Amino acid sequence: MKKKMLVSLMVAACATMNAQVQDAAVKQVADGHYGGAKQRLELYLDGATRGEKGVEEVEALVLVCDYVLDAQGTADKMTEWIEGHPLSPYADVLKVLRRNLLIKNYRFEEALELFFDDEGATVATPLAYPLTGLSDEMNSYNEVLYRLAGEKLYDEGDYGRALPYLEAGEKTRTSLYKQGMCYYNKGVYEQAYETLAASAGSDEDEMAQNAWLHAGIAALQRGQKGEAQRAFKNASKMAAQQTLREQALYDYALTLHEQSSPQTVAVMEQFLGEFPASPYATPVSQCLTEVYMTKKDYSKALNTLNRVQTPNADTQADKQKVLYNLAFQELNQNRVQEALVYAAQAIALGNQDAEAYAEAFYIKGDGNYRLGNYAQAANDLNTALNLGGQTSSGKLKNQAYAVYSYAYALFKQQKYEAAIAQFEKVAATADAGLAMRADAYNRIGDCHLNRRSYEDAVANYEQAKATDHSLGDYSMLQEAYIEGLRGNYDKKVEVINQMNAEYPASSLAAKALYEQGRAYVLSGKEDEAAAVFGAIAVRYPQSEYAQKAAEEMQTMAANIAMQDSIAAAQDSIATEEAKAPVMAAQALYEAGQYQQAEQQLNRAIDNGIGKPYWLARAFVLLSDIYRAEGREAEARQTLESLKANYKENDDIGEMIKGRIEGLKN
Repeated sequence: MKKKMLVSLMVAACATMNAQVQDAAVKQVADGHYGGAKQRLELYLDGATRGEKGVEEVEALVLVCDYVLDAQGTADKMTEWIEGHPLSPYADVLKVLRRNLLIKNYRFEEALELFFDDEGATVATPLAYPLTGLSDEMNSYNEVLYRLAGEKLYDEGDYGRALPYLEAGEKTRTSLYKQGMCYYNKGVYEQAYETLAASAGSDEDEMAQNAWLHAGIAALQRGQKGEAQRAFKNASKMAAQQTLREQALYDYALTLHEQSSPQTVAVMEQFLGEFPASPYATPVSQCLTEVYMTKKDYSKALNTLNRVQTPNADTQADKQKVLYNLAFQELNQNRVQEALVYAAQAIALGNQDAEAYAEAFYIKGDGNYRLGNYAQAANDLNTALNLGGQTSSGKLKNQAYAVYSYAYALFKQQKYEAAIAQFEKVAATADAGLAMRADAYNRIGDCHLNRRSYEDAVANYEQAKATDHSLGDYSMLQEAYIEGLRGNYDKKVEVINQMNAEYPASSLAAKALYEQGRAYVLSGKEDEAAAVFGAIAVRYPQSEYAQKAAEEMQTMAANIAMQDSIAAAQDSIATEEAKAPVMAAQALYEAGQYQQAEQQLNRAIDNGIGKPYWLARAFVLLSDIYRAEGREAEARQTLESLKANYKENDDIGEMIKGRIEGLKN
């Protein structure tokens, strides 16, 4: 019995001793004394039983010490331990340290294999006691691993998987090049250009040459021809790989050719001299042959064609193309008369080249529009559009612009219904671009406004803003203007406030403030009007509206000074002022001068007729003018709108009723 008790006491004493050794060793690890810690940990293991609590942790700490001490064979020991203790809290720590150790020992393939196998296992830092001192070490090789993983996947052609690793990994010339090529292969051209250019740097080896070549192609995909030119030029100057140089020089020549650069001819000659057997030699020689006619000097091309004494159909077609291009060139330089001369010569040749013939009418129409010959412009543009439908492509090269110009030519002639039809085509054409489509909606709104179709006008102004928000300031100002025409002055002010909030840098800001001030004036809010007019003078002193605002302020000051004593007289004057333009228009109408009468009324309405009664009389007279000119639909619309909005109980109601009944007959 005594013997058994003695054995138990000895076992307990040994356990206590081992625990003390373990605690001391763990503290040494925490303090960074890895050599001494390893000795104590191994001493503990010598006296421990397999499976005993704490053995697993001690074994892991021994491997940690071996890692720090760079003991031979540590990576392989870590592999064996991890396989035996996959669920240990130390497993992920040793996985990361094992990868680091393999990288240190240049065993990159093994490190990558483990990196992919454990899906890039990471450990949150800072580490817990006793490994706190190794927190920085844990991630010290991550960037290298990510770079190696990305490069390996890139070499295997797996660009999608490679890219995230390369983005996160260490940056070297090679990794940047491969990262850039991943962007290139995935169609992310902006980042491809920047990364490939960075990888090339000032080097002139094959990798730099290939980087510049693909950077140039990426820039072309983005429409950045200047950057593409620079990249192709850089690649073409390098002699590292002649095949790459051939491709780069060809691309450089093409980008110069597309931009009508004065260097085009020299570079193309250089290409043909250096690469006469190249598959690109034929297209380069064709471009060089046609350069004067198609890209460089149309005048020289025309002189050449004019020297042909018996021109055949092909020559005539070429001449028509050149004349059209000359017309187009002159128009782009805003030399309108010269453009019209060339366009007329092209048209005089007849339909030699269907596309050039149609486009010449387009140039002629555009030129006439710029000169204010709107009726002729409309005829020319309509002809161009019809001829464009007969070409191989079924439309003009500038189809959207032609329809757009045609719509404007009709609009300028006040042919609003026809203009609306054309602007609606522009608005429905995706090729027109957001700005053009939004502008088309604004013009449709203007057409409806001129026809007094206020609801339709507002709907189109809102659509313009929704299509291209940058043009919405005009749309909102027009909506505010309509509210003023309706007599909704508070609403007009509200819309202008919204416009100023949304478009603080609008070029229409001065006009908007002026309209806001006018709304306050017309609604009798003179203090608010004075504040707005004063703001115009401060913010926009050079604007035409600053002078108008000053005049309004003077008028208001005079009115205020006399307001108490001559309020009745002012009302009488205001009535006479409101009445005068209407009666003047009435006299023109009775004399049969309908257009002048309409213009008189529109000016008066735009300037603001301060008395609702005379504003209503103005619209009644407009309906009479429309009816006299046979524009019965506009007359009815004006009367119906007036009927819906005019609420006073006077003779206007009977006027409206009688005229509507007259239209029914």
